[in-house]
Amino acid sequence: MKKFFSNAIISIAAIIVGYGAMTLPFHLFSNLTGIQMRIIFIAEILIYFAVFSAFFLIKENKENRRKKEQSFQKRHNERMSKRNKAVKGIRINNYDLAA
Repeated sequence: MKKFFSNAIISIAAIIVGYGAMTLPFHLFSNLTGIQMRIIFIAEILIYFAVFSAFFLIKENKENRRKKEQSFQKRHNERMSKRNKAVKGIRINNYDLAA
């Protein structure tokens, strides 16, 4: 449910920003010079690139965190199994100390 709401919010925001980005040049076309229009166009491209980079970096960071957690869990399981094997075989006077 949380993922649905976050996806819906992102989709709505993308639609609004896309609409604004598409209509802005058309509204300003009659008021600005060619140089000013180029500056706005370049600024839009830079903003798109920054937003894309932010989402890409966040996704990559989550993936790295997940891989690191899996590595820690794997090492923990290996240490626990090694310790359990070492403790299991301790016998003194035919008594199993692990039991």
